Amino acid sequence: MDYQKRNLLSIKEVSNLIGISISTIKREVEKGKFPPKHKLSTQRVGFLKYEIDQWIE
Repeated sequence: MDYQKRNLLSIKEVSNLIGISISTIKREVEKGKFPPKHKLSTQRVGFLKYEIDQWIE
């Protein structure tokens, strides 16, 4: 999937993109060491692509 053209990524997409498990991402978000998740609806969250890109750099 072409993540570069998307502004919002699911946690699964982020996991695939950076090679870190979903559970590790969740732990790091809670610790404040990873970009925050953003609530999209009552049951969906997403990550802003530019924040993930900044974290990678």
